[in-house]
Amino acid sequence: MPCKWHAMETHFLQVGRAGARSVSKLAMFLLGCSGLFLADGGNAQERESSAGEKAAQALKESAQAEAGQYNIHYGPLGFQVGAGLRLGYTDNVFYSEVNRMDDFLIRPEVDLGAFMQVSELNTLKLSIKLAYEYYLRNHVLNSDAPLVNPGSELAFNLFVGDFHIRPHERFSYQESLFFNGVVGGDGTFFNFNNVGTFARLDNHAGLDVTWDLDKVMLTTGYDHENFNSPTTSFEYLDRASEWFTASAGYFLGDHVETGMEGQASWHHYEQETVLNDHWRGQGGPFMEATLLEGVKLRAGGGYDVARYDAAGRSTSDYNSWHAYGRISERTRLFSHSVEAGRENVLGDNANNMRSTYVRYRISSPIIAHVDLGANVSFNMAEESGGPSGFDENFTYYGAGFEAGYQFHKHWRANLGYQFWYKDSDLGLRNFHRNQVTVELVWSL
Repeated sequence: MPCKWHAMETHFLQVGRAGARSVSKLAMFLLGCSGLFLADGGNAQERESSAGEKAAQALKESAQAEAGQYNIHYGPLGFQVGAGLRLGYTDNVFYSEVNRMDDFLIRPEVDLGAFMQVSELNTLKLSIKLAYEYYLRNHVLNSDAPLVNPGSELAFNLFVGDFHIRPHERFSYQESLFFNGVVGGDGTFFNFNNVGTFARLDNHAGLDVTWDLDKVMLTTGYDHENFNSPTTSFEYLDRASEWFTASAGYFLGDHVETGMEGQASWHHYEQETVLNDHWRGQGGPFMEATLLEGVKLRAGGGYDVARYDAAGRSTSDYNSWHAYGRISERTRLFSHSVEAGRENVLGDNANNMRSTYVRYRISSPIIAHVDLGANVSFNMAEESGGPSGFDENFTYYGAGFEAGYQFHKHWRANLGYQFWYKDSDLGLRNFHRNQVTVELVWSL
């Protein structure tokens, strides 16, 4: 679940740390400003239930359009094949403050997709993304086995009356940190320095259910997660987690949804030398709205709580709050978004990571066959709690750009650059890192 909270179909962000007043004020500002754009909300068209006749027809057309994207057919099955070669360079492959080492990465990738339209509405999908990493200088980082990239998933979309039921299983296997996520971002972020091989298997199996009652939308989800690392120095991360989510939304016309959302989870570690068993939960109101044509807002916040077992209770229990806000705009020339949040996620070196973040992204297809994009982010975090006594306050900055060129129906070239800078209050935990990637992608 998408940061340490690996995202499920319904998106919830976790809590944070007191002192992030600027972010909380921004979230409240986003909520307040939305009223200026919603003056005509009462005159908006009434939203139609997903169980309605028009909605059912739209779902049929959507399923048929998706089936058309799979252009290799065998009986009722459709297949999709893609491959790519990614070349990467970084001037700090181990995320080190001193004795920094650079390296080149060669990463071939293969994407396999399968699709089966079981009925007019119900579909079964499989996506497997395989890769292999080869480092030219530091051979200790080379993969021992094929990698399974995040995004690999088996999912079944089932529509029964007013219900949309989605059983799923998501899985990944990685061995290095050449590609790392962002604090508070959509990918998994690991707060490690001076790290080489970090093999890890992450598997989620669960079920999401949406009940559409026209003006009311009820959703619930459950995931069982197994996270295991065969690398000896990271075996303390091995755990089994149960994730539960729920939300109840009410539609005010066709453009505004408001309601309550919540999340609860239980985490059991195979060994408690660094991290402790615990449960955590959060809940509060949310609002999602289309403010103007192409402008969307999502914001929410609420109460957070965590309770650890006896080994971690004195250093890790908390009662706190969270807040998040995101505004995005899509125009003919560009799309961009700004988001801010205060959250609490599972720690890597200690029980808890409290983070406050602001991020901005922009992309543009203004040049024919070319996609351009850029991003910048700012994060403040503290990781603490647990038997190890680890306590770190750090600031994490990121900035980058990407460009993609579709030079043939089946061929695409991508270029990307990313800069990271970490400023820590602990010795030998600072680093800066430049990363360049070049990619050639073929898809059928």
